[in-house]
Amino acid sequence: MQIFDLGTGSGVIALLLAYRHSGVRITGVELQEQMVDRARRSVHYNHLEQQITIEQADIKEIPSLWAPAQADLVVCNPPFWKSGQGKLSRNPEQAIARHEIKIDLQAILEAGFHLLKPGGKIAMILPARRLPELFQELSQAKLSPTCLRMIHPAPHREAGHFLIEAAKATRKEITIMPPLIIYTAAGEYSGEIKNIYHQPAGEDVSEND
Repeated sequence: MQIFDLGTGSGVIALLLAYRHSGVRITGVELQEQMVDRARRSVHYNHLEQQITIEQADIKEIPSLWAPAQADLVVCNPPFWKSGQGKLSRNPEQAIARHEIKIDLQAILEAGFHLLKPGGKIAMILPARRLPELFQELSQAKLSPTCLRMIHPAPHREAGHFLIEAAKATRKEITIMPPLIIYTAAGEYSGEIKNIYHQPAGEDVSEND
C-alpha cells in the first residue's frame, strides 16, 4: 500500500502510520527545509528508512514531479486558517503550517486527485467552520466525500473539528459516523481517545498534555 503524507512537517503522521501498519510505504512531502531535515532524522532514528521517504517539494508542484495514480491513500493535516484570518505566528514555520500562506485547500485536493489511484482515498482534518467550503472544493476537485466524523471537545460542546475521507472515482455514498468525543470530564480523555493512545483504562491525562 502506497501512502502520501502531504505537508508532513516533522513526520509525525508518517511515523505513526509506519508503526501501526508495517506493510505500507509512505512518502512524506514537505516544503520547509528545516522540517524536512527533522523528519528525515526522525525516520533514521526510528530505523524506518525502508518504509518512509521524506521529499522536499511544493505540494503545488506534485502533478509535475510525480506520476499520476500511484497512491492508495493520501493524508494531510492542512493549514487550519485561510490567509488573512486568525492570529499569524511570528515563527515562520508555524505561520506556514497554520495559515494558507504557501498552499491552500484547492491545491492540496488537486495534488491528492493527481496522486490517487481510482478508488483511492484522501483523509484530512479541518476546523468545523470549514466544512461547507470543503464540500465545495471536493466537488470541484472531482473527489467524493465517503466518510465524515465530527470531533467534539466534550459531550455537550459543539464540534470544533472534523475528520473526512473522500475518494476518487467512486459511487460510494457518504457515511456519517458517531461523533468523536475528546474529553468526558475536565482533564479526562474519553474511552475511545484512551484506546487510540493505547492509554491504560483508569489513567487520566491532563488537558494540558
